[in-house]
Amino acid sequence: MSAPQPIVIIGAGPSGLLLAKYLEQNEIPVVIYEGDPHANHRPQGGSLDLHDDTGLLALRQTYLLDEASKMMRAEGEAMKVVDKTGKIWLDENVPEEEQQVDTKRVDVGEIRGRPEIDRTDLRNLLIKSLSPKTIQWDHKITSVTALSTSLYEIRFIDKPTITTPYLIGADGAFSLVRPLLHDIKPDYSGCSMYELEILPSNLTSSLETYIGKGALMILDEGKALMPQMNSGKKCKIYLALKVPFNWQKENPLPEKGKREWLVNLFEGWLPQAKEIIMASEETSINQRKIYQFDPELTWNTDKTGVTVMGDAAHVMSPFAGEGVNQALADALLLGQTLVPLFRPKLELGKSSSPPFPLSFFPISQPTERPTPLVEPSTDDLHEALREFEIKMMKRAKVEMEGSKENMDMFFGDEPARHLAGMLKFYGRIGYLMEMLTWPIEKVKGLFR
Repeated sequence: MSAPQPIVIIGAGPSGLLLAKYLEQNEIPVVIYEGDPHANHRPQGGSLDLHDDTGLLALRQTYLLDEASKMMRAEGEAMKVVDKTGKIWLDENVPEEEQQVDTKRVDVGEIRGRPEIDRTDLRNLLIKSLSPKTIQWDHKITSVTALSTSLYEIRFIDKPTITTPYLIGADGAFSLVRPLLHDIKPDYSGCSMYELEILPSNLTSSLETYIGKGALMILDEGKALMPQMNSGKKCKIYLALKVPFNWQKENPLPEKGKREWLVNLFEGWLPQAKEIIMASEETSINQRKIYQFDPELTWNTDKTGVTVMGDAAHVMSPFAGEGVNQALADALLLGQTLVPLFRPKLELGKSSSPPFPLSFFPISQPTERPTPLVEPSTDDLHEALREFEIKMMKRAKVEMEGSKENMDMFFGDEPARHLAGMLKFYGRIGYLMEMLTWPIEKVKGLFR
């Protein structure tokens, strides 16, 4: 077999970057095409919590967890839930002895819980882990076309056209790669958002104390005001509304007085709502709609050598904190799918010097050596990618359903009470599950 062309990944988001890292550490050629001119062209959003069986696992498998842990903030997990009157339904920032639910963590020598990391820090870590020329910046795609069932053409603005038999779409909710597989588009979720930012210089001590160390959720009347602390005392604010698709277009932000306009949406709410919005930067306000796929989404295709992952495969609302975690899990799974195809193992053979006493007998011993890089067969590649998609969507379905249910709760009746109750319940379950992993002496210590 001939050596294969590089695997082409479209999009330098978390999933595309982590897949490239996994392939590189297995010495499989890969290239990422990204439309942004450089890594810092656009803000990457606030912080996210990494989950043990998805995001943290993916970082562990790519040998990046130790470096990532230096950027993580355990205190960023703290949640505070308030309604429009200012009633506090949950506050994990207060001393543990004052908590209604015991949420204390015990250090058993490894990362526990769901530590927070800034999206920008995570992305920069992934970028720096790659070879310098792996990411081709400033490659804005105009079209992706199937020349056959196993060869794809990618056209860029003012860049040479390329063709590839190996194409991975990590290009987000409005993926240009996905139509090669199916023509289903994500639906508007019913939620539109505004994103704001408070700079450290504008974050007063009283406001910082009120928000807490992690995220503050102020929920009521089909609206959510959600400030979230990031590293360096920056604070991202997410303002979410349950509104029709065209609402933001029909109610545009004014040229001047954007913050005052947003404050009016929360008239009659607790005074801190106005304080939070007015502390933000007038020029940092962005707006967007939230899209989601039906959790039952599946597809089949005759195309070979092409697939999608992350938001391109299963975009969901952000109300379960699973988007990036699922994307990283997708990338790890896809890497584990591709590596054996491009670098298969030799069959068992005779060992030249098996260990004593087996060296006295002429028997076969397992020897595992990587073969040279090979081009996988069309049939093997097709079967492997379809199996990957089935596993990916089966896993993502659970989180897509959970995200949708959480969004309905955020915009339903008494959302603060319901969210606090859910967090307290899962706090109890999480604490009990964590106890199962403790050494017996730690468990006994609880009853002394």
